[in-house]
Amino acid sequence: MENSKIESALVEKKLDHYRNNENDFVLPTEITVTITLEEYRTLVNHDATRQLAIDAAEKDKYTRETEIKTVKEENARRKSELYDLKTKIDELNEQLKAPDPDCAGRSITYA
Repeated sequence: MENSKIESALVEKKLDHYRNNENDFVLPTEITVTITLEEYRTLVNHDATRQLAIDAAEKDKYTRETEIKTVKEENARRKSELYDLKTKIDELNEQLKAPDPDCAGRSITYA
């Protein structure tokens, strides 16, 4: 019987919640706490301070992610440049190893 009273009170309050913007009801079996205005202000202040810290951390994270993205792009560009330079070096080394058709059969003497 008591459970049905609690359930009906809860259902009634939930349905009433859609019509009313209040959210300050207490069911008969709930435990409540009373705080002073100063305690409430302290709680609100801590919540606001925590939100500022969260916002600062998110901004720092965004800054770091942007820096990481920039460094990765530069790294990829430099790897590509390094690959191109190694390819040129390999081509030049192959040219030095290949016999020159204009000098075929000639000996080179150094003075």
